[in-house]
Amino acid sequence: MNIYIYGTHMFVYLYHKHRKYKKKVRKSMATSKADEVFIDFSGIETRNSFVSHLSAAFRRRSVSVCLGGDCTDVVTPRKTNEGCKVFVVVFSEDYALSKQCLDTLVEFLERKDDGLVIVPVYYGGVTESMVKQQTERFGVAFTQHQNNYSYDQVAKWRDCLIQTASLPGHELNLQQEDSEFVEKIVADVREVLDATGKIGIYSRLLEIEKLLCKQSLKFYYLGLWGMPGIGKTTIAEAAFKQMSKDFDASFFVEDFHKEYHKGRPYKLREEHLKKVPKGGSIRGPILSFKELREKKVLFVLDDVRNLMDFESFLGGIEGVSPGSVIILTSRDKQVLHQCQVEDVFEVPSLNEEEAVRLFARTAFHKEGPSDAKLMDVSKKVARYAGGNPKALCFYGRELEKKKKPEEMEEEFEKMRQCPPQEILSLFRSSYDALNDNERSIFLDIACFFNGEPCDDVMRILEGCGFFPHVGIDRLAERSLLTISKEKRVEMQGFIQDAAREFINQTSRRRRHWEPSRIRLLLENDKSKGNEVIEGIFLDTTKLTFDVNPMAFENMYNLRLLKIYSTHSETAQELRLTKELRSLPYELRLLHWEKYPLQSLPQDFDTRHLVELNMPYSQLQSLCVGTKSLAKLKMINLSHSQKLLEVDELAKACNLEKIDLQGCTSLKSIPHTDRLKNLQFLNLSGCTSIKRTEAIKKIKGMNQEGCLRETTFESMVFEYYVKESS
Repeated sequence: MNIYIYGTHMFVYLYHKHRKYKKKVRKSMATSKADEVFIDFSGIETRNSFVSHLSAAFRRRSVSVCLGGDCTDVVTPRKTNEGCKVFVVVFSEDYALSKQCLDTLVEFLERKDDGLVIVPVYYGGVTESMVKQQTERFGVAFTQHQNNYSYDQVAKWRDCLIQTASLPGHELNLQQEDSEFVEKIVADVREVLDATGKIGIYSRLLEIEKLLCKQSLKFYYLGLWGMPGIGKTTIAEAAFKQMSKDFDASFFVEDFHKEYHKGRPYKLREEHLKKVPKGGSIRGPILSFKELREKKVLFVLDDVRNLMDFESFLGGIEGVSPGSVIILTSRDKQVLHQCQVEDVFEVPSLNEEEAVRLFARTAFHKEGPSDAKLMDVSKKVARYAGGNPKALCFYGRELEKKKKPEEMEEEFEKMRQCPPQEILSLFRSSYDALNDNERSIFLDIACFFNGEPCDDVMRILEGCGFFPHVGIDRLAERSLLTISKEKRVEMQGFIQDAAREFINQTSRRRRHWEPSRIRLLLENDKSKGNEVIEGIFLDTTKLTFDVNPMAFENMYNLRLLKIYSTHSETAQELRLTKELRSLPYELRLLHWEKYPLQSLPQDFDTRHLVELNMPYSQLQSLCVGTKSLAKLKMINLSHSQKLLEVDELAKACNLEKIDLQGCTSLKSIPHTDRLKNLQFLNLSGCTSIKRTEAIKKIKGMNQEGCLRETTFESMVFEYYVKESS
């Protein structure tokens, strides 16, 4: 009995103590500094599941949170809410049933113009359209409200829901885990709260955290890889600040390559190594490498460029404790693999929305352009810069003083034509590190082949004596180009223009792409220095002139010649008043649309030719005589309506593709029995070829492949031979 009474008194004592504690909490909440994030929601179930995980995730990232909702017994005073910077509204099925939630939404929406950021979150099967259109459970809720509240009140709630649902938000899909959904919301909000204005940083940090979660108990290596200016250093710094408190010691070296080669590596590493004291500050006493034994250490080395520097600098760290982490950043993926990095995180470019925001912040000091014309300019710059933050900030600063869209576009075009030193310096060291083979491939792609199918580029560059399978891979590993999902070689616009500017800065230019300069070369047969020219790509759109018959006489090293038009409706034809006297012996690519002569020059040696592309030409025959076509892999003479015969193709034993579509005067084709590599033959529109003869001469083409014939109309054929699966 005595025990029972004691227990009862103890219960009463604890109950009253708990009540006093809650009053104290209410009082402190009313007087304390405002929380950064306010989360509004409806229902105890939502609070105990999703909202509890969301608020915990914010607190793990040191973001202060206040919970609203209609199920809390702590009423948060309005004054406390006025200082919050982000309002997260969780739309669950029963949200619209709560008058308290709807009133809170109205209150916060009124503060949107004062800088408050509202983040809608759609949870538990709720979609943006359900909220915006007030359907399903939201429709049921408003049917009830119409019976209980005034018309004006209900209309105001409806309007607030529509406004909120029109804002950028987060919607949970069926394939997404709640934990992943929560972290994306937290990353988005942290970006808003970041006083430095960094864009996209926290979503990338989230991906790094996922990789670190796979960390084993041993020493773990993580690499951050990407092009110069993409944000590797910024992300590494943010990761360092976030993770340092979990380690006994931490170490960060920015511009490692530059610092290391100042000649004091041992002093450098001991200057940067800090012990992390209790409390998580990254500034602590300096430690020597000898003191690292059995300590859990975080190393971050920014801009590592070769294995030997890395090994020399971090020699003697074998004794550190399991669970230690080293993060390396590099623009060269191969270097990270040589350093035995276990996981490589490719730092992605900013997407278009992020890129426009960053450019707008720099150029307009706003989150977005103020009108449609400025938005068009912003998108143009964002696409050109390829989402590269450093380039976007530079262009934003340069265009900041231009107030009119027309002025901005004009200044931007000037910078494209002549890239500023700040852009060139981003890639100068990467360019200087290329060997001769890689540099030739890089410049050819920048000048001539950007956006072209990878197989076509490989074929031509291989014919030039380069090693494109290795070279293009290395350029991709150095973040200078990419291979798209469509298997095209792609280079960002500002990298391409930087590469072209490197060429312009040389004394004797080997590659030409500007119509005005090429015109001078082809009109004049006495130009000096022509012997070094390796490539000419001339766009004849809105351009017409007479080509000198001796124009190519001294271009001994010309490998690539392409005369074409990007706009067929405004295309012009280059005039040849006399027979062309010669074409260079070194040509691998001869692409001349609307070639005006009936034959190729008599002394043209075709032994190195890999691709002959002359659609809509005036050719009557190839007439190469005894000259070799052994290296020819692709020929396109489509729509050459005067073409009579192509018997010479029987000599081209390595041909892979023949396109003779629309050659209406062509009466015969060569036997294909020697063309063992032929994969494509197009004869559609060749109305003068007899069907029986065509079938006879292509007999046997399908021995290792698959022959398909499509008849469009009488005597019109199209044949494809595809590689067997």
